[in-house]
Amino acid sequence: LPSPSGEQSVTHTGPPIVVSLANKVISFGCKITYLYTPKYKSFIVLYYYVDRQNKYSPKKLIDCQPSQGTENQTHTVECQVTPELPDSSATGTYYCSVRWQHITKDGNGTFILVRDSGYREPPQGSQDSLLFGFTSLLTLLSVLGTALLLWKKKQVQVPRKQPVRKCQDPRSASSPKQPPCESIYTSGTLQRRETEVYACIEGEANSPPFSRSPFSQEGLNISEDGEFGLVYENL
Repeated sequence: LPSPSGEQSVTHTGPPIVVSLANKVISFGCKITYLYTPKYKSFIVLYYYVDRQNKYSPKKLIDCQPSQGTENQTHTVECQVTPELPDSSATGTYYCSVRWQHITKDGNGTFILVRDSGYREPPQGSQDSLLFGFTSLLTLLSVLGTALLLWKKKQVQVPRKQPVRKCQDPRSASSPKQPPCESIYTSGTLQRRETEVYACIEGEANSPPFSRSPFSQEGLNISEDGEFGLVYENL
């Protein structure tokens, strides 16, 4: 707001930074506050910009007419500035400038970033190629996933083969030492042992039931002679 001495002010309204494409219509506000007196009620509004190389552009006139106010009272007028944006070289800080008869005031500035072009859709051929490639990738991943699941399912369903073991006949359980169980695949060893067992059984069947070896008979005679000698000695 102006001071009691009649100082004027110019401020920008809207965002401080604006991004736009070239040749697009954008605008920002310029609020002018002054003391409504015959000395200040007439003015003109212009705009200019300072580019990124700190170069000033020529000032251009804005169609903004002062409105009616009350004498000796603070008055405010708001104007819209629509700058020309031909290409990216128009990027810079834009200022609103108000010129009275004896004084000129500039606003605080609005930065406008101008781009030559925005998003461009890829050609139709590229879109088709991307779509085909993406679809092929999804199909391949689906096939690989299905094959992996089937393989895992097959591994779970097939049991592991366990070797068949053949143990001893229960009738031989009374023997002090039992040979370990053998696999049925040792057919040669099994056949040889069966032959030995049959030969042993036949030998026992042919021998007399109470036959004694010469060593055992001789030991018995010696024992008997010793007993008779002991009896004779006592007598």
